Amino acid sequence: MPVVWETAVARWLLLAGLSVALGGLAGRGLARQYKGRFPAPLPSPWALRGSLLGAAGAAWLALIAAGGADPAAGLAHAGRLLATTAAAAAVAEFVAFLSAAALLRMRQPGWSVAALLAVVAAEGVRAHPENIIPIAGALITYCHLVPAAMWAGMLLYVLRAAASWRDYPDEMRGLVRLYANAAAWLLAVVVVTGVISALVLVPVSSLLTTAYGRVLIVKAALVAAAAGLAVAGRVWLRCRPRPGTGPALATRLECGVLAAVLAVVALLTALTPPAHPIGTGAAARAAGTAAARR
Repeated sequence: MPVVWETAVARWLLLAGLSVALGGLAGRGLARQYKGRFPAPLPSPWALRGSLLGAAGAAWLALIAAGGADPAAGLAHAGRLLATTAAAAAVAEFVAFLSAAALLRMRQPGWSVAALLAVVAAEGVRAHPENIIPIAGALITYCHLVPAAMWAGMLLYVLRAAASWRDYPDEMRGLVRLYANAAAWLLAVVVVTGVISALVLVPVSSLLTTAYGRVLIVKAALVAAAAGLAVAGRVWLRCRPRPGTGPALATRLECGVLAAVLAVVALLTALTPPAHPIGTGAAARAAGTAAARR
């Protein structure tokens, strides 16, 4: 079990870094579309910090894949870093995050997005759905991870921007409304792809009887809570806040809940889903039929 928790923490760092970097860049791009007055400069996204955080998580995952529960042993067995899909994916993610960080230092945010999307591509190859349904599983992961990371990262950026505009309630409310409209679409995609992924990974009979199924229920509850807070935040947009109060408490809590969602997702990636690969299941049924005929 120690390796499960270490993997979960390392992958949370990776997912948090991806969300801060990719969502931060998307959030700044969204904020620049605001049509009203800019009472204060927009804050810079924490994309470089997010990329370095993600690189740290990816490096930790690579060492865990090479050395098991002892990351230090991974340094002694560096030759194993490409021996498995999980290890190779972690190395690719490490390189992609460092590339994104270097491009951001060179003031090339557009190209850094391509590097961050390479992290998503590596996650799709490594993730559980790909092991169950080749190719289609990776596509499910791509369609789920990108909007999820953008939802969390954009919210963090917009909260920072709204805090700098707290003395201008009309402009702050307009900025938050701009995010809320985009988040509604992101939430819809996250929910649909999450349901599809759950159907692929967890048979209904295993939902309450396996650790993966129970953690998946916790994830669903947290996503529902985040959605409820998002709705409460939209209701707040109908009111004119007092200068200096900042964005709604519900919107700030939404950010914290999304961080918890990422933590639960990270734990899910460290657990084994109850579903079996389609090819394996077909082979097992064929073997069973052949044995019965004998």
